[in-house]
Amino acid sequence: MSNSDKSQYKIQYISTSGVYKTPFTLVIIFQLFFGGIILVVINLWFINQLYFLLTGDQIFTLGLTAEWYYWLLLPLNLYGNLFLFAFSIILFSVIINKILNKVSPPREGVFERGTKEWKYTHRRFWNAYFPIWLARALPIPWSDIFVYRFFGVSIGKNVVAYEGYIDPELIEIGDFTMTSLNICIFSHLIYHDHIIIKKIRIGEACVVGPQTIISPGTVMRDGAVLGANSYTWIGQELEGNLIHVGTPVSTSFPVQSLEESQEKVERIKKKHIENEKGDVK
Repeated sequence: MSNSDKSQYKIQYISTSGVYKTPFTLVIIFQLFFGGIILVVINLWFINQLYFLLTGDQIFTLGLTAEWYYWLLLPLNLYGNLFLFAFSIILFSVIINKILNKVSPPREGVFERGTKEWKYTHRRFWNAYFPIWLARALPIPWSDIFVYRFFGVSIGKNVVAYEGYIDPELIEIGDFTMTSLNICIFSHLIYHDHIIIKKIRIGEACVVGPQTIISPGTVMRDGAVLGANSYTWIGQELEGNLIHVGTPVSTSFPVQSLEESQEKVERIKKKHIENEKGDVK
């Protein structure tokens, strides 16, 4: 039964997303096929001209004259095809994602295995998986940010998203926020035969530390910092301008400026020297 009492799903540990492989996982093959077809169609004339330069014959007649400098264009052509392949797959996947969202829009709740929400969460995940990987592999700064936005993630300006995983739905990230390496931001969590879906809101000027997990429903207020190797509970709220640490988060302390940190170090050094002098006497 969907949208049942969430209190019975207060779990005692955090897992990974646990999204299963389903027949829809084969969408990756269709993405590869679509990208390959686009490459062949766009490059057919160029392949025909290179074939003519090699053999003196054409695969088909185009009425174009092959020139020797086409060989000089070959490296540029190969490099450009990498981008063409990636952008074709991204565009194809965004169209598929819009269709999936129209049939079953993402919504919050606790849903059982086999429900429409369960199935379409898996489908949206696998549809976005390969395009996001491609965007991160491209040598273009912030290409992954634009692809996340295409898939429905709300990302503000001047956001840094290092290598990690961000769910492609029900995520809000404010301006000037930074995510570190090997982070996971899950708006869904599979627990036994149920899937828990809750929107995540990360405010402005937040820092998500390395090796961290943000669970569904987490709210990070403006200026909040999630410390390294920490994770949040489902629905946990992290106050702004504090550093939050723990597995799960259970301790918070103020963010110090560089000057405050230096003063603290000097006080510790001074106290250590005084203790040493006392021991000598």
